[in-house]
Amino acid sequence: MEHDLVLEGRVVGPSGVEEKEVGISDGMISEMKKQGLKGARRIRAGRCLIFPGFVDIHTHMREPGWEQKEDFRTGSLAAIHGGVTTVADMPNNPNPATTKATLEEKHRLSKKSLVDVRFFGGVKAAGRDMDAISGLVTGYKLYLARSTGDLLLPKGELSKVMSKVGGIGLPLSLHCEDQTVIDRRTSELAGERRADVHCDVRPPLAETHSVKTVISALQGNRLVRANVCHASTRETLRLVEEGRAAGLKLDCEAALHHLFFNRKATLRNPLLKTNPPLRDDGDRASLVEGVKEGRVSFLVTDHAPHTREEKEELGLSGVPGLDDFAHVVTWLIVTQGVDPATVARVASANPASFLGLEDRGSIGVGKRADFTIVDPGSLEKVRSDDLKTKCGWSPYEGVEFPGRVKWTIRGGEVLLDGYEIVA
Repeated sequence: MEHDLVLEGRVVGPSGVEEKEVGISDGMISEMKKQGLKGARRIRAGRCLIFPGFVDIHTHMREPGWEQKEDFRTGSLAAIHGGVTTVADMPNNPNPATTKATLEEKHRLSKKSLVDVRFFGGVKAAGRDMDAISGLVTGYKLYLARSTGDLLLPKGELSKVMSKVGGIGLPLSLHCEDQTVIDRRTSELAGERRADVHCDVRPPLAETHSVKTVISALQGNRLVRANVCHASTRETLRLVEEGRAAGLKLDCEAALHHLFFNRKATLRNPLLKTNPPLRDDGDRASLVEGVKEGRVSFLVTDHAPHTREEKEELGLSGVPGLDDFAHVVTWLIVTQGVDPATVARVASANPASFLGLEDRGSIGVGKRADFTIVDPGSLEKVRSDDLKTKCGWSPYEGVEFPGRVKWTIRGGEVLLDGYEIVA
């Protein structure tokens, strides 16, 4: 049997790295052997690591409404550049994605994407339209504090919405910050102009107080699988672990920027303003340990592009990240000692499972032929000229990473070949 494509090299599985050949036919993995597969094309990966295609469950592709920041095509090019083959898009557009009409429009626009796109539906008061959009979304997103967009869930609605989510059976992601804490700190710090004042306006207490509220609501809605978005503190990891121990279906994600940067970085680069903010180095290091130990469920970018002018003039929160997904992965493996099998879980298997995508997330016969092939020994310094995101900047500019993506393959199609996008 001759396959369309054969990959040869160090395949990353749940138990470690193993030398294998992977045969791909009609966009699917059709055969795996130690050696001897035949193909119309062969990729010899050498020292590279062959991962299942990375799945990013937290991105903001910005279309429709904010196309000056990003659109589905440019965002997908950034994803390919970073080794991401599936993205989940968040609902906080200028016209929030909370209705059948807004979700159908997103589906139409996303056809220009070169990677797979799934959607989270936004939820407003009383959970209106949740049933109507259930067939158009892969999950729901709740905002428990004001952030980009207008989707703050009113106080007192959380348990009601969770009950509806439990009945529908889709997963739930939550932006966990407490608006009351933020409002109080905003008042107390009015007039301060420090570069890092945002870190104090939205302090760790805002996040942990909100996580406690979510855990309390989950106690009465144990059917719900919930994800704490962009966990940024060691206390959040502890609370999530306690919730799991109590039998709750509770996950948490770590964003690349919270793993790589600490609060002091905002003094050097004000563009690093995010919600939640960067934390002290103890929290940052705890997140890295949480990835190693399996307490962090998902690795995400929280790709939230704004133009450089918007960041500098308006001080908007959010940073792009899709271009640099694999950069940070190589940093985690080479300098932080994270096992490649752990990366495969948090960047591929776990997020695919959370989105209900059983056809991807691991490398095996019958799975979709989605691969991220990472060269951990090809140094690359991040430069704005190399970025694919429309916003044209990266918080990692000037950083030299130990490695990068060499091939990105989606459904058997090579989209990035020898470090260059060919899609």
